[in-house]
Amino acid sequence: MLSSLTQAVLEKDPFLKRTHVAIQWKEIASCVEPFLQSVREKLRQQASVFAPELSECCSYALEGEGKLLRPAVLALSAYSIGNPDTEQAVTLATVLEMLHLASLIHDDVIDGAEIRRNRPSFSKRWGNRTAVLMGDCILSQAVLLASEAGGQKITTKIATGARYICVGETLQSFYSEKRISKNEYFELLALKTGELFALASELGAILAGGSPEICSKMRKYGMDLGTAYQIYDDCADMFSNEQNAGKSLGTDLASGKLTLPLFLLLEQTQPEEQARIKSICNKASGKNSVSSEDVAELKRYFKQYSILEKCKSAVEERIEPSLATVQSLPISDTQKGLINLLRFLPQQFDKFKEIDK
Repeated sequence: MLSSLTQAVLEKDPFLKRTHVAIQWKEIASCVEPFLQSVREKLRQQASVFAPELSECCSYALEGEGKLLRPAVLALSAYSIGNPDTEQAVTLATVLEMLHLASLIHDDVIDGAEIRRNRPSFSKRWGNRTAVLMGDCILSQAVLLASEAGGQKITTKIATGARYICVGETLQSFYSEKRISKNEYFELLALKTGELFALASELGAILAGGSPEICSKMRKYGMDLGTAYQIYDDCADMFSNEQNAGKSLGTDLASGKLTLPLFLLLEQTQPEEQARIKSICNKASGKNSVSSEDVAELKRYFKQYSILEKCKSAVEERIEPSLATVQSLPISDTQKGLINLLRFLPQQFDKFKEIDK
């Protein structure tokens, strides 16, 4: 529990600029770790619901070493607001993680990614055809679980969320042949990533018996967090390395996809520099591949115009309004977890700076 003095300090100090103490994921998740362990067990059980011949590849798809970030958001939200039915909450958190895992499998097929969570991606191990179909199997099982555990209102919310995610991914593929605007970019982030975080925090509030007002506010918290997380993930594709990220990187640039680092770079540079940057991006979206010299040139521009720092500021601006929402919740370890999630994400940008040294 947080003391009233600690809470007062949190309320008075400029939140995201105040702390210099590194927040660790284990610290955030520790208060809901038994819940997350139940989710892991529930995921393991799903590997056996299909044909016996598929059990090995199902296990591979469902039992990776992820953080269970979305289930954690659901649990932190729920237990910060009330006392949900744990079995129901675990099942619905498992549903959200399955939706996420299915989307990752499909993403890796589309991007041609070979590494995911420090091991061969599902498509690399089992082939693209099986990967697409396995993603579909996981999606269908997730919807079935939701219908069994959630009731009509919750099942409708989950099905609607799944539709938004699919629409976002499809639009991203559709837009691959054109230069999207920054507004379109943020719309895609909300659909393909923000929605599942929003669903997690909103469902947590609903399961805990939260009022319509607090459920709406927690949905906004999740949307802000999820959108900011995707910005961070897009930056990882540009600024991290595969050893630290545990997955294939450079796929955005290789496919000519515009993300926030490139949008900000184009806003900052001079016309002749913009022309050169656009030529590299056009090369990526065409039949020619981007060379290592092209990548090195872009990185020099990123450093010259402090694009990493600007991306971090964009993340901070995105999530800071949600602080008031979680500060208004009863003081508890889970409330502190929701607060620390907002601190955790901007701090991850410091790892990129270490890599660049």
